[in-house]
Amino acid sequence: MTRTALALGLTAVLMASTGAVSAAEAWRTSGFDVPESVVFDADNSRLIVSNIVGEATEADGNGTLSLVSLDGEIIDAAWVTGLDAPKGSAIAGGKLYVADLTNLRIVDLASGEVETLAIEGATFLNDVTADSQGTIYVTDTFANRIYAVAGNEAALFVEDAALGSPNGILADGDSLLVASFGTLAAKPEDMVPGGLVRIDIATKAVSAVEGADKIGFLDGIVRIGDAYVVSDFFGGTIYSVTPGSAPETVATLAMGAADIGSDGEAIFVPMMMEGELVKLTLE
Repeated sequence: MTRTALALGLTAVLMASTGAVSAAEAWRTSGFDVPESVVFDADNSRLIVSNIVGEATEADGNGTLSLVSLDGEIIDAAWVTGLDAPKGSAIAGGKLYVADLTNLRIVDLASGEVETLAIEGATFLNDVTADSQGTIYVTDTFANRIYAVAGNEAALFVEDAALGSPNGILADGDSLLVASFGTLAAKPEDMVPGGLVRIDIATKAVSAVEGADKIGFLDGIVRIGDAYVVSDFFGGTIYSVTPGSAPETVATLAMGAADIGSDGEAIFVPMMMEGELVKLTLE
């Protein structure tokens, strides 16, 4: 089933959301090849974009990472090559950790050299975050799992259907916030949107975030101020979510708004279908 077919009829299952928060498009850069994720590299004042370059499920060695300036200029379109279908990433300790199907790629930010950590049992690694202790967490979307990586050791952290197909992930204090993709189906009307889920790191307890159930088919998640900002892949909507309040629509883009990044103020959105990266500034 194609993404276009899945998108048809989604208005029947997506929840409407309005609010006062809005974002303006600051710039839009083309030249990417199925860009799935973007991360802000603060120490080097740049953005790093993962390009699937082909199909999201194929281990074909075609995937790349691109370097982009903060004003939207491509510095190096193929800074790292030879990956498979790279998706979400996170930075910790001078390293970039990239989810790549069943492997975690570990990229030295200074040299671009790549190490590979195979995660046994993984099926579709999708996004990465790092907590304050340096532990790396990786979502495995369709297996409803999250793995924890410390040093060179990966272990299953949580496996729970309540994760709702975990896509994006964000370490936030003593919790992990998960943007759930939801449930796909042959008929659009049978599809179930995902929402935000919280995991207590100490107890591993999984709970829904109040007011953030069944928002959309969520992909990326960042935090700006007191709010979580998430992207809805199929709807192309960027939402701002304050726990306990109704989600607010920040921007509406095209289908394919994938794993967003942020510098703490602006939102960077990879547009998978269009091969573009968009910067949004909050108003």
